[in-house]
Amino acid sequence: MIFKSLAQGVSKVSGKVPLRLILVIPFVLQIFAAVGLVGYLSYRNSKRAVNDVATQLLEEVNARVEQNLDAYLTIPHLVNQINATAINLGQLNLQDIPQLERYFWRQLQIFNTLTFTGLGLENKDNLGAERLDDGTLILRVSTN
Repeated sequence: MIFKSLAQGVSKVSGKVPLRLILVIPFVLQIFAAVGLVGYLSYRNSKRAVNDVATQLLEEVNARVEQNLDAYLTIPHLVNQINATAINLGQLNLQDIPQLERYFWRQLQIFNTLTFTGLGLENKDNLGAERLDDGTLILRVSTN
């Protein structure tokens, strides 16, 4: 019954519409549907791909920042442990200011990421070596 009414509708329309138009319109609609679907899928997949690449890039940058930060921050703790061990073993004489100056000067030459190394004594003497922004090394000594 549905097919009968559809066939009658097509026959009424087909008498008024040229055959050329009846044959061309379905193909044009199929082409537009296919192009639209492919365009939508391409847009969606490219958006997903861009998000994946951005996520990978952020993870890589994060990993490198963490790696460099860990390496940068472990050196000061290491230098403090070396200094404490040298004092505890008696290798550094806290009364010999020239020896301490040479010691801290040499530490700055060895550890090129350090900007300052030194110590403060109980008698309020402070001494150490500092690396300036231009790379020059200077000694800092403050005594009573």
